[in-house]
Amino acid sequence: YSCGGSLSFSSGTIQSPFYPRNYPNNANCVWEIQVKSNFLVTLVFTDIQCLSDYVEIYDGPLHSSPLLGKICSGYYHSYTSSSNLLTVRFHSNSRFTYRGFQANYYSTPADDTDQNNIIEMLVRRDFWPTIQIRTTANTR
Repeated sequence: YSCGGSLSFSSGTIQSPFYPRNYPNNANCVWEIQVKSNFLVTLVFTDIQCLSDYVEIYDGPLHSSPLLGKICSGYYHSYTSSSNLLTVRFHSNSRFTYRGFQANYYSTPADDTDQNNIIEMLVRRDFWPTIQIRTTANTR
C-alpha cells in the first residue's frame, strides 16, 4: 500500500490506508498540503477512529512547524493553517488497528476577514443533513 504525498489542489480528501476498513500496523503516512500563495488550508475531519495511534496536524512543514493538534477520536475537528502549507501525519503502532480517518481540506483566501463563515458554510454544505420545512395553508 502507499499513503501520504504532496497535494496541491485547492480542495480534496485524505484518508488512512484502506479506509473505511482497518489500517495496517506500523503505518507512517505524511501528507503535505500546499495551496496557492495568499491562501490558507483548512482541514475538517469527517470521521476518525484510531485509539492507540494518532494523527498530527502541523502548521507548515513537518519538522519545523508548530503542532496544531494530535487527535484520534471524535468528529468534525477543524484546523486552519497560518500560511498556504499544512502537514498531516498519521502513525500506527504494531498492536491494534481501527477504521482510521477521513478528512477534507479547502483553501480560503488569507486576507478574507469572513473566513470562519466560509468554512462553516462549507462544512454545513458537505456534512450536515438538509432540513426541509413543509408549510400548509390554513383555509377555513
